[in-house]
Formats: sequence, C-alpha cells, structure tokens
Amino acid sequence: MTLSTGIITRTRLRIGMTEIEVHTDRYEREHGRKPAGRRFWRFTLVSSTVTAKDHHLDIGQPLAYRAALEQAKEMARLRKSEQIIVKP
Repeated sequence: MTLSTGIITRTRLRIGMTEIEVHTDRYEREHGRKPAGRRFWRFTLVSSTVTAKDHHLDIGQPLAYRAALEQAKEMARLRKSEQIIVKP
C-alpha cells in the first residue's frame, strides 16, 4: 500500500507478521522522481533496538531498486526494524 500526503511518500510492506514502512520522500525531493533504476543504493533502517552505527545500509554493488529494496527488507526483518528510509 502506498500513501502520499503532501511531500511525504511511504509504502507499507508486510514481512511475516510485521509491517515495515518504506519512506522515499527525501529521495523524491532531491531527484524529482520515485526511486528507480540501477545504482548504488543506500538505506537507513530505523528501529528502537538497533545501535546507531547499525542504522545505515549501503548496497555495495549497483542493483536495480527493487533488488536493492529486497536486500534492505531482509536486513530490516533480521534487525526487527520498523522503517526503511531510502537515502538520496
């Protein structure tokens, strides 16, 4: 499900029994479009139980957005994160 309120865009993903929100608003503001294409993607995983240095996930190879998001979702599931933020 995608929600768009003003400049905030987020998608809710259900992984197992948990629901994770994917925020793309900052990326969209800086690039003028939704995330797509092949590049080195960076994400921030937000959770109340993860230490500060573990919040950032840099995909070390150029991937299509959907493939990179799948990796981020898997890492978020393992870390029990509540949100994924796509970084520009």
